[in-house]
Amino acid sequence: MTTSSARVALGRQLRLMRQLHGVKLKELAARLGRSVGHLSNVEAGRDSASWQLIALYEEMFNGDGILWSAYVEAQTTPRSPQRRAIEEFSYPIPGDESSFVADVTVPDGTVMPPGHFFEKIWRIRNAGSVPWVGRRLARDGAAGGYGVPFTPAYVQIEETMPGCEVEIAVPVRAQPLEGTSQMRWKMVDMFGRRYFPNSYCFGLVMTIVVREGAVPPE
Repeated sequence: MTTSSARVALGRQLRLMRQLHGVKLKELAARLGRSVGHLSNVEAGRDSASWQLIALYEEMFNGDGILWSAYVEAQTTPRSPQRRAIEEFSYPIPGDESSFVADVTVPDGTVMPPGHFFEKIWRIRNAGSVPWVGRRLARDGAAGGYGVPFTPAYVQIEETMPGCEVEIAVPVRAQPLEGTSQMRWKMVDMFGRRYFPNSYCFGLVMTIVVREGAVPPE
């Protein structure tokens, strides 16, 4: 599937979910503070949907991760023959290194109600001598389910020069079932190959606790 056809498929899914809940496009635009024209273009596949918009549709229409999966497909760039030479890089890359700095939001063990939407942010440092360009943070395992939080399968990492720090934000919706869940993320390239294959075996880890009636964290 090409990126454009995946975007059209995502738009159809957005429109279908909205229509199944009996919400008119004009009404939805007013609720979300978006223009009717933009939502119409997104649902027609002419405009790309932001992750913030996907999160709003998911939350409003109880998407259970369906839209996240379609969003990831629409964001994935197909492999092109011109990039075959790029794939010949060997791993690990000499001089490439990272170090953890801080959990900026949502400390491990945070208690929250089912379905709570939040943004998890980590801060890491490029501790090596290799610029980080075209990198992503990829989630290990499924991108959502009844017992695990829903997230995109990956998020982009801003270009980061050696010695600099970068904050990586991941939109998350807590799982619907009570219990403790953990997610693990690893840095990858555009082809899904992992950086630091011989170190940081767990990558970035996030643990949350879901309880019925819990007060949403600020």
